[in-house]
Parts: sequence; C-alpha cells; structure tokens
Amino acid sequence: MSVLPVFVMFGLSFPPVFIELIISLMLFWLVKRVLTPSGIYDLVWHPALFNTALYCCVFYLVSRLLV
Repeated sequence: MSVLPVFVMFGLSFPPVFIELIISLMLFWLVKRVLTPSGIYDLVWHPALFNTALYCCVFYLVSRLLV
C-alpha cells in the first residue's frame, strides 16, 4: 500500500507508482547532471546500462521512501 493517493487529471486516473516514477525521473536527471562533469562516465563501460541501473536504484529508493 502506498501513502500516495490515486492521481486524477483531466478524467484520467494514474496509480501512485506513476508519481513515484516522475519523482525518481527528476532525481535521476539531477544525479546524472552531477555525475556527468565529474568524469564518472569515462570509467563506465556502457553508459546506457549505467544510466538504466542508476535509474532503477533511484526508483527503488523513492518507492521505499514513499511506501
């Protein structure tokens, strides 16, 4: 069970996980923006896989905090 209610916009209802996805996407963009100038992507073998794993980790943290 989530703490967040069902979100209704223009007659469309969105489940609470949609809000968690949006929050985690914003946090992911922030973390990626901080990591890019630091040069961490020079050490990463496959940046797309790294970004996917990073987003999964951020989504997990957000979903655990909002449960």
